[in-house]
Amino acid sequence: MLLAIILACIGALALLTILIYLYRPLYHPKYLEDLYDCHVVITGGSSGIGKELARLFLNEYGSRVTILARNSERLEECRRDLSPNLSDRLLCLSVDISQSYEEVENAIQHAIRHHQDKPVDILINSAAIFYARPFEQTKPEEFAEMMRINYLGSVYCTQACLPSMKRRGTGRIVFLSSQAGQLGVFGYTSYCSTKYALKGLAESLQMELERENIYITLVFPPDTDTPGLKEENKSKPKETQMINETSGLLSAEQVAKKIIQSTRKGSFTCSYGINGFLLTCLTCGAQPVTTVSEIICQSLFIGLLRLIMLRVLKSFYKLVKKAKQIP
Repeated sequence: MLLAIILACIGALALLTILIYLYRPLYHPKYLEDLYDCHVVITGGSSGIGKELARLFLNEYGSRVTILARNSERLEECRRDLSPNLSDRLLCLSVDISQSYEEVENAIQHAIRHHQDKPVDILINSAAIFYARPFEQTKPEEFAEMMRINYLGSVYCTQACLPSMKRRGTGRIVFLSSQAGQLGVFGYTSYCSTKYALKGLAESLQMELERENIYITLVFPPDTDTPGLKEENKSKPKETQMINETSGLLSAEQVAKKIIQSTRKGSFTCSYGINGFLLTCLTCGAQPVTTVSEIICQSLFIGLLRLIMLRVLKSFYKLVKKAKQIP
């Protein structure tokens, strides 16, 4: 009996080894050891997660940073905060990335010239807006505005940065999605749509760019303590607030540090906490993997995770019903 158990275990291990070999990671990005003097472009970097990313790249890694944002006053405040000595390692440009590809391309070329003809090494697409309202209360023009900024803005910036990355044969591109880009949430019909779109863009783009040694990281942060969230909470439906409270709140620094870590590794996804892990495993679909641990977790536990997520969804539907009874 004992011998049969041992042989069965050996057989299972052998089968698992074969499966891991056959379904090994699709590609193996090289870890970015030295970020000093790397040229990092961050959209929406005048506040929130983008600003914290700029701070870390500048102060901890000695990178060259270009921030693209619309609000010129906030940009100037950001520049004074991040670089009071007016260092030329930081460039802040006022540009609306959602309106014109030509304007975005001109801004990127300006940034390259400013940083001593240094091409873009890392692009972080973090610019986004959101309207937290039920579907019938969201105006059609608000859907269009969110799609232009949250999705097309990322497309324009990526297209503008890609040529120099391809010429050098290396690069990193980051898209900030959201847990709302993995799970539909009450009040986020417009926001979720734009964040789901980034997932399709990232998966397709990675298949095109892997042979160019350019790697994509898709980030799924939860609610983050930023000025944008504080503004959103002023008008957020109570149903949305009750659901969001179940996932906790992270600081911009926590989110930014993990983005940099995942970008250096070339990981395709970047998630946070147990809820983020569950959602990323459950919604992996046909997305690429870069580690054996991802393959094991996604292939062995997805059935159990589906059952757990159904319980979570049920609790969300109960919260929506409960919120309607609150005056």
